[in-house]
Amino acid sequence: MRLAARGSTLWFVLALLAFGSVYSSLYLGLASRWWFEDDPSLFAYTATIHNPGTIFTDPNLLRHFTGGAALVPLQLVSYWVDIKLAGFSPRFAYAHQAGSFLLTLLLLYLLLSQLLQGNKIAAFAGSALWALLPATAVVVQFLATRHYLEGLLFSFLSLYLAERFQDRPWAIPAVLLSALIAMLYKEIYAPVVPALLLVSAWRHRARALALGTTLMACVYAVYRTWVLGPGLRYGDMPLLKPWPYVKFLSKLPYTISSNYGGYCLLAIAVALCIHGVLRRRAQWTILCFAGLCIVSILAILPVSFPLYGMIRRPDPWYRIVFLLHTILVCFGTYFAARWTTRRVQGMLGIATLAILLPGVAKTRKLWVEMTSSAEREGKFYLAYPDRILLSEQEAWWFIPGVEWMSGSGKPHYVLSKDLATAKIPPGVPLWRFRDGAFVPEVSASDAAKPPPSAR
Repeated sequence: MRLAARGSTLWFVLALLAFGSVYSSLYLGLASRWWFEDDPSLFAYTATIHNPGTIFTDPNLLRHFTGGAALVPLQLVSYWVDIKLAGFSPRFAYAHQAGSFLLTLLLLYLLLSQLLQGNKIAAFAGSALWALLPATAVVVQFLATRHYLEGLLFSFLSLYLAERFQDRPWAIPAVLLSALIAMLYKEIYAPVVPALLLVSAWRHRARALALGTTLMACVYAVYRTWVLGPGLRYGDMPLLKPWPYVKFLSKLPYTISSNYGGYCLLAIAVALCIHGVLRRRAQWTILCFAGLCIVSILAILPVSFPLYGMIRRPDPWYRIVFLLHTILVCFGTYFAARWTTRRVQGMLGIATLAILLPGVAKTRKLWVEMTSSAEREGKFYLAYPDRILLSEQEAWWFIPGVEWMSGSGKPHYVLSKDLATAKIPPGVPLWRFRDGAFVPEVSASDAAKPPPSAR
């Protein structure tokens, strides 16, 4: 029986990895992507670091890395490894990204299978649905959000070790080390992972795990304060006022699937919770789910403003709901698998799939458009150093990052936001992309005009 179970697990694992490989490489097209938005600046900054140990010991490195109070030393380490192994290679960087996605997908499956007492079908379905979330697709496609992905990988690893090997003498050090790595990738895991480990310690009456988790959280808090100070603000980004924030919360379910079906998915999760309460099924699990959702929503409060105005557009800001949606899918899978019949599980799975597929298709289309535009401008800029590029990227820092990465020392671009004040010599054309090709505009006034199709 054990051999049969192991063989069954192997086939599920192979099927899941095959799905993840096809999804990430062929459907999302990671193998053919170029740099995008923050990528060039982040990699160029990382290339200035010669000793990776200073990433953890020199607070100035992290204070100048991003505009916000972000403790992400392992994000820098992840990029540093790419640069040392392959230089400035987008192909290698995306291969690393795809590998991290597959490992995260695998760890999620193993964790769900453990929590569901060997229900491999439900664990497989939950893992596949997680991969199809628009927020997951955004994080997987954006190199600048790799720390979200790899932080989740080590979060899953920590929780899996805590559930699967809690009686082994090496388990607690391995659990705490994995949790600490997750927290040093991205601070959104700092409140969530320790909370889940404390729940696991309570369930298994593991006093040593509880004490170790508490000590780890205290050490992390001290370290974060030393590196970044006590502030939690994200740069100069404004906070939403009370009423707009209420409206933001009312719109938030849309982001689950990037369509109005997200409200249906939230309703299903709430219905499952009500069913569990009425049937007196593990109320502590429902309380844990609600608590984690509240913590995750509070964690994105400082960065809710940019998502509020473009909540229907699955662009890079969808990364901020990545953890919240992951929690929703994981607990939703658990509730459905433990508290409903196989027939109901199948119906819920099909309904969820039908809602998510249009959303992930919408996300993929938008990202193909955005990354193709960035690649066109970036490659033109590098290929023609004697021409002044008019960069029309929404992320205005993209071409400056490409220049920094190239190290030419001779910037030859004008940002569209600076066009009105740019000092351009008379008769020098600005090159911009129009009707399938880069064409010269003979003057700044002509460049400021919209294309004929937009007039």
